[in-house]
Order: sequence, then structure tokens, then C-alpha cells
Amino acid sequence: MMTEIRKLLAGVFTAVGVAGSMVLAGCATSGDVGQKPQASQVRQITQSAHCGLTGPGLAYVQSAEELQQLLELPAQNMAVQQLRQVNLDQEYLVFVTLGEKPTGGYSASLVSASADADTGNLQLTMDMRSPAPGAMVTQALTSPCVVVAVPASDWSQILVSGIRDRDLILEP
Repeated sequence: MMTEIRKLLAGVFTAVGVAGSMVLAGCATSGDVGQKPQASQVRQITQSAHCGLTGPGLAYVQSAEELQQLLELPAQNMAVQQLRQVNLDQEYLVFVTLGEKPTGGYSASLVSASADADTGNLQLTMDMRSPAPGAMVTQALTSPCVVVAVPASDWSQILVSGIRDRDLILEP
């Protein structure tokens, strides 16, 4: 019985030693990797069928005043509280709008993001959905969009792909 306990404890200490060295190795490599923020810091804040922006495109928001202008659009129906909680000193907002659509059933969402440290470009890949042919949808004009938070940085360009047949380019 005592031998079995010793073997068990030896196994536990060996596992802890291996895990401990893995943690220490992780700590040793988790320093400042570079000047540019990582694309992994990009996150989707919200999406809405009614952003109030009737043209397809991009809107880049760097200040509370710019955000307030977009939130005052008459046809917008977004999660305002979530947008106001973003610290615009650390992150900027990118509104990706699909433009005015004749019915409900359209949406966009963030799929992935990647940053190119050499060029200073940020690539956002979106998924755009349309209602299936013959699907029952609301018969109302919509203006779908997705709002993404990106690290506050001097991006050379923000490239957005996945919105139908075109890529959108924003030069902040």
C-alpha cells in the first residue's frame, strides 16, 4: 500500500515538474513580441440588422464624438451599451456595413483577422449571409452591419474581404 502511494506521488510530482517547466517556458517567451498589436486582439462587438447606414462600406470610429454621430442615425437599432463600453483610447471601431437591403435575413460577422507587421495592414475576413431563395423574411428595409474593435494603432490599411464580390479598403 505504501509503495503504491509513493509511486502515485512520484507520478504526480513528475507531472507537476513537467507542467511547471512548461509554464516557466511559456513565461519566458511571453514578453513584448513587437510594436504592432496582434490581430488576435480584434473582436466583434455587435451586429445589427438596422445600423442606419444605407450605403455599403466602412466607417472608422476613433473618438466618442464620432461614435455618437453614428448612434444618432434615425434608423439605427444597435447594442448601444456594448459600443459605449469600448475604451476608444485602446481600441477603435470599424463598422462594416452591407448597405440598404430590401428585406430581413441579411447579416455579416467577423470570421478572422490577421495583421502584417511589415506593411502595417490589418486584414479582416467577414462572412456575409443572405436569405435563401424562397425563405420567409420580414418585408422591411434593413441596413445590416457588424461592428469590430481593433487595437488603436496607426494601421496603413484595413482590408475587409468576404463581402460579396468586392474587398473594401479603409485607409485610416
